[in-house]
Amino acid sequence: MWNFIKKYIVYAIIIALIYLVMPVFFQGENYRYDAIEYQFVFPATSLLCGVAYSWKRGVDFTFPLIAPIIYIGSVLIYSHFYHWAIYVFIYLIVGMLGCFIGDMVYKNNQAEKRRKEKELRRENDDYQIKITEIKIEKK
Repeated sequence: MWNFIKKYIVYAIIIALIYLVMPVFFQGENYRYDAIEYQFVFPATSLLCGVAYSWKRGVDFTFPLIAPIIYIGSVLIYSHFYHWAIYVFIYLIVGMLGCFIGDMVYKNNQAEKRRKEKELRRENDDYQIKITEIKIEKK
């Protein structure tokens, strides 16, 4: 269970900080910036965290659930307007898109690593001494 949590904890903390701390700055007289926050900052966070996570580990379908779950907490704490709940699905889709983009980069990195390993093996095979037959005789 700890290994499962350990994979996600850094990204969950980053998302939680942005989703739970940013609304503090946009309340009060700065309420007109809510649209920027909900339509640009939060999706960008979800996208970038999805790309960063999948860049190292490949696509994972449970990772995009982190942003909507934390966002629901943010709505319950700050907004109390449930019409903002539509963004749960938007952040889920954007997070999944980020995972797919990161997975493409991950696959390209893996293919590059395999190509370099094959090239290194070919170079090493050229210098290897191969012994095919050993005979032992009695005196």
